[in-house]
Amino acid sequence: MIRQETIDTILERTDIVALIGEHVHLRKCGSRYVGCCPFHNEKTPSFYVSPQTGRFKCFGCGEGGDAIHFIEKVENKTFIEAVKTLAQRANVEIEQEQESAEAKQKRLHKEALWIANKQVADFYRKQFLQSKEAQAYAYRRWGKDYCTLKEIGYAPADGHALQQLPVKADFLKELGLLNRGGYDFYQNRIVIQIHDRFGHVIGFTARCMDEQQPKYLNSSDSLIFHKSTVLFGIEDAWKTAAKQDKMFLVEGAPDCMRLQSIGIYNTVAALGSAWNETHFSTIKRIASKVCFLPDADPPKNGEPYGHGIQVVMEAGTLAMENGLSVSIKEIPDTDDNKKQDPDTFFKNTNIFNATEETDFILWMADKLFPQTNTTEEQRLTIKNIAYLLSLIDDETGVSMYIGKLTKYYQGRRLWLQAVDKERKLREEQDKKHKEQDEDDLNHKYGFYIDHGCYMSITEKGSVYEWSNFTMVPLFHIKDTTNPKRLYKIKNAMKHEEILELKQEDLIALAKFKQKIEGLGNFIWKGTEKELTKLKSYLYEKTETATEITQMGWQRAGFYAFGNGVFHDCHFIPADEFGIVRLKDKGNFYLPSSSSIYKNDPKLFTFEKQFVHLNLSSVTLKEFTEQLFKVYGDNGRVGFCFYLATLFRDVVTSTSANHWFPILNLFGPKGSGKSELGHTLLSLFTISYTAPNIQNSTPSALNDTVAQSANALAHIDEYKNDIDPKMIEFLKGLWDGTGRTRMNMDLDKKKETTAVDSGIILSGQEMPTSDIALFTRLVFLQFPRSEFSDKEKQNYKVLLEMRSLGLTHLTLEILKQRKHFEQAWSTAFHDTQNIVGNALGGEKGEDRIMNNWCVPLAALRVLQKIIPTLTFDEMLQVTIEGIKKQNGECKTNGELGNFWNVVQYLASDGELIEGGDFFIRYCSKFKTDIINATWQTERPVLFLQKTRIFNLYRKEGRQANEKVLPTDALKYYLQNSRAYLGEKVARFDVYKKGIIQYDHTRAAMGSTPPKLTMTQRTYCFDYDLLCETFGISLWTTPDQSDSDEPF
Repeated sequence: MIRQETIDTILERTDIVALIGEHVHLRKCGSRYVGCCPFHNEKTPSFYVSPQTGRFKCFGCGEGGDAIHFIEKVENKTFIEAVKTLAQRANVEIEQEQESAEAKQKRLHKEALWIANKQVADFYRKQFLQSKEAQAYAYRRWGKDYCTLKEIGYAPADGHALQQLPVKADFLKELGLLNRGGYDFYQNRIVIQIHDRFGHVIGFTARCMDEQQPKYLNSSDSLIFHKSTVLFGIEDAWKTAAKQDKMFLVEGAPDCMRLQSIGIYNTVAALGSAWNETHFSTIKRIASKVCFLPDADPPKNGEPYGHGIQVVMEAGTLAMENGLSVSIKEIPDTDDNKKQDPDTFFKNTNIFNATEETDFILWMADKLFPQTNTTEEQRLTIKNIAYLLSLIDDETGVSMYIGKLTKYYQGRRLWLQAVDKERKLREEQDKKHKEQDEDDLNHKYGFYIDHGCYMSITEKGSVYEWSNFTMVPLFHIKDTTNPKRLYKIKNAMKHEEILELKQEDLIALAKFKQKIEGLGNFIWKGTEKELTKLKSYLYEKTETATEITQMGWQRAGFYAFGNGVFHDCHFIPADEFGIVRLKDKGNFYLPSSSSIYKNDPKLFTFEKQFVHLNLSSVTLKEFTEQLFKVYGDNGRVGFCFYLATLFRDVVTSTSANHWFPILNLFGPKGSGKSELGHTLLSLFTISYTAPNIQNSTPSALNDTVAQSANALAHIDEYKNDIDPKMIEFLKGLWDGTGRTRMNMDLDKKKETTAVDSGIILSGQEMPTSDIALFTRLVFLQFPRSEFSDKEKQNYKVLLEMRSLGLTHLTLEILKQRKHFEQAWSTAFHDTQNIVGNALGGEKGEDRIMNNWCVPLAALRVLQKIIPTLTFDEMLQVTIEGIKKQNGECKTNGELGNFWNVVQYLASDGELIEGGDFFIRYCSKFKTDIINATWQTERPVLFLQKTRIFNLYRKEGRQANEKVLPTDALKYYLQNSRAYLGEKVARFDVYKKGIIQYDHTRAAMGSTPPKLTMTQRTYCFDYDLLCETFGISLWTTPDQSDSDEPF
């Protein structure tokens, strides 16, 4: 089975317009897109796609659903297959849970009930289209288009209408569609479908037509429908809610339908039942803010508020208790004091937008304080409001609320004391529950704690001492290969330690005693029998946590530092044990923050640098201004690369091969290139030192790039003469793959390290030994190494800014993640088009252009929060960068240098056509790697290796320039695009530039034949060489087409 959270992530990351656009030609039509339906033949487009709801709908054949359903239909796949297809496209890793036989049966039963409900819904729809009375009623309330979109149905008055359907009566009874007497549950009613998150029909709500019966009837509870947990409208609401981080909550289905019909898609209803924790837990997975729209009904029986207001007072409090931010949009009272609800009041978006939205706490104060007449009533009201304030973790937010609440009751100090009292009451209640649990467990397991030791009473009534210490279970650290448990251990002398035990340390008594006695005066006196009892007790009390082994972005949906995590726009520090508790995610373990390892300088070195200390007050505007002042356009590109890296997983989800560019900083010593890398790393770490590629092993570099996700990793001192295997490793970083190794802990299975960080590669040599690496870069040059006093002073200011760490700026930008997920795909494609048009015919390498588009598109998405750099400014920098890199790609590669030397030697007479090389037109061509037949003849360059390689090295020595070693040169030539393979060819023999003749074979009076020799030669596509490197060896080509055997 695939976890619900995983499916939610896949749908959130899938751009449904882009997905369907690969199969259907779509055009913009208002806020939606329209095209011809791929599921039936039509000439007039009736197939609509809504990016706001993440759904499609064909008004011709009725097909509709989300991205998963589209892939199911268009590619004829099962639900699971469709999810996997979209997961691969969105770069989401699927963790499938093992499905038991019982779970499989339950799933199949659910699927059968979904199908039955869909057949009933289709039947009701047909009946609706045949009933003018039903159409008139529905169109009058919600409009024809919306009724068509929502497939509004009609249940006929005939009580036996459903019997004609090919649906099992048992299913209809289980779904509550037939009553005990066998009659249809819905008769003469407008029928509205209720869907789950994925668009399955899980139930119905139906309105009577004759006003003689209950106004609305809902489906009864079943395996697929639970009235107390369902959120009406969720299938259309979640996409917009996730984008806006807000959900609007109304009381009934008609209210929800009204708001969605006028474009407020992120609206859901609780179908008349009270809002509960399950509702809010579902909502919190999608958005962090809710806004209630209560019914405006007049008070009854002398009550101070109407029913709608009372409902929201209770529901708003519960929402806050569940960690949601709450506001209210209250419908104004009418002059005649008649009831109004969202369905009748919000006729259009203008009315909706004009209705004031108020913070729930202030709204509650505004409702409660006018009703207080005595001091005691005022005290209780202050207590109620203070309780709500105690639910807010942000002290700044609490302080701001209190500033506004003093208008209702003076005395800021009084409010602060009231909030503090409420917090202490909650803590005392939690503590009381905890102590009660401990007493119960001690009694259950037959031992007690006395004077800091474990004790029990023997059958003879004597006291048996098990130990001179007690253990407080902290956490079980879940891991497939190395699970462990954390305990706080304290002896009778009050000496306390934190103990980490591997699972094997708890299996055998000897190992357990060895481990605890190694900490000091901790002695176990009991037998293995007592240890087993203690383990049973400790295990039951132990919470489970997941160890965070990689810093940065976590698939669970938060960003991890070595000392805490950033979640829901708040930084949550790890406790003394390295534990972070996230209510909606679980518990997580950061060993670098644990007191066990905190003072050990050898362990978790990187994690102890990758920390958020929040010591700096530098603003994003101040930092970027100074960065751009010091580094100019290089600083701008570097900063935009950093922006893209923060959301690397989102960026790679839009590319077929999940690639991500490498930022290359090239320049002489003292040019500031490495310092730019250091500055960008200060947005994540304190005192980071980049590894030197010259003295690092591939294994060590692999660990470096795998240490974090959605963060930067810097590799320094690149040179072109490094091992070709290291070049291949660097190229793999662009593809997101690291080193492959054998995992000895997992049955010796091979595993390839995933590269989830943005890579910075710096050095004094341009990475041109392999042009394939160069095209994977965003290439920046740092030509200067001397600077004015003013420039040095600006650099010093930048150093001071970064000295305290700049992680607070990273957290500020991470708050935009939901927006980035929603906007990235469109922004990247738009950026590609803009850059492509700006380059015109100078696009060059597509890979280079796409690399540069990534940081530019990241700026496009986040433009609103970056006041110091505009998209148009960065566009010009990008265009110049692409042109420059394409130029370098053609002329300055190590292979380019080699071919330039070859051309120079040929023009200088050192290389002789016919003796060292020749060019021949061929239509058929065979080497050790190809056997080709070409439609038109093409020129092939035959190159004699040995002499040319020697002359290349000699020329390099004379010019005092570095040349590639012979093995490396062969490797790069053989892997170049123009290389056609090796074959045997015949060359003329020259000595000191003079052709040699075979006088022994000369006939009387005739010219002796030329001396020749055969050699294995390298063959190249000559036209491609000329196009790539701009060389010309052409003199008098031989037009013959003889093809010596290989």
